[in-house]
Amino acid sequence: MRLSVAVTVVAVLTLGGGASAWYVLSSADDLADQTAAARQLLTASDGKVEDSSTRVALTAQIDAADAFLAEPLLTRVLTGNEETAEALTAATDDVRTAMVEFARTQVEQARAGLGAAEARALKYYEATEGLGADEGVRARLQGAIDSTANAGTAADQSLAGTDLAALERAARDLSTSRSVITLATDTLAEAQDAVTCPEDDQTWHPDSGKVPESDLAPIPWDPGFRIRADVLESFVALDAAYQAEFGVHLTINSAYRTYEEQTELYDPSSPIAAAPGCSNHGLGLAVDIGGGVQTFDTPQYTWLKQNAGAHGWTHPDFAEPDGRVPEPWHWESELARPES
Repeated sequence: MRLSVAVTVVAVLTLGGGASAWYVLSSADDLADQTAAARQLLTASDGKVEDSSTRVALTAQIDAADAFLAEPLLTRVLTGNEETAEALTAATDDVRTAMVEFARTQVEQARAGLGAAEARALKYYEATEGLGADEGVRARLQGAIDSTANAGTAADQSLAGTDLAALERAARDLSTSRSVITLATDTLAEAQDAVTCPEDDQTWHPDSGKVPESDLAPIPWDPGFRIRADVLESFVALDAAYQAEFGVHLTINSAYRTYEEQTELYDPSSPIAAAPGCSNHGLGLAVDIGGGVQTFDTPQYTWLKQNAGAHGWTHPDFAEPDGRVPEPWHWESELARPES
């Protein structure tokens, strides 16, 4: 039976002339080209799809096409390559669609990141007006802020279509704009810091003394004092441990200070209070503690020195006995100095 079919096929090819043979070979060439393109797409899609199952399916169809192309000519003539080609096309389209959706997500995320960076830049730019920072540095930040509009427009246009290259380009441009505006913002912050904060251990921040009321929380056992809400839980836990040891709450002498309060305290001739904008009290991340803690080497100070770190609080280097301003009473959340 197989022999008769083979003879029939050969006869058809022979009687049909070169056209039939050409069609079979041409179809094989088309499938080979399609398979090569699919393989390139598979490589290009690595790390660029959310769900890897589409790439797994494409790999399977590439393998199936390779297997078909490796079959003898007679087998390919008998079975035809239409189903193999259609399955490979479908798998390829699925990967392309997945890449477009992934690129869309990247654009959205990059745009959100740029938006956050731009908001921070505007805050720093507005907060430094009239405070003596280099105007050239401020102008460069303004230029960086203005330039984000182009990246945003390109992103909107790319999201309106399905052009993968345009989407990927938009994501790159948004990321680049974010890097540029972040660098310009950091440069302005450093310039303002150099003008406003006289000490290396001080850092200027536009929110210092201007923390929104919604971000502050009263200290439960002494509600006249407030700290930043996101560090309250750790401070309460530290107080509970202190109370278990000494039978009393931590004595609070100072916590969050407004910009105006810091201005009243600041004396340029004295190192005790930082300049307005340079104090971690102004960020709600520092407290001054009494009740024995205000003196070095007391049991209370020693206990706090040994145990505060376990609760996310620390005694900064500048306030140590050999520091710039020895202040046993001054304690800070570790969030105040994340780089240290």
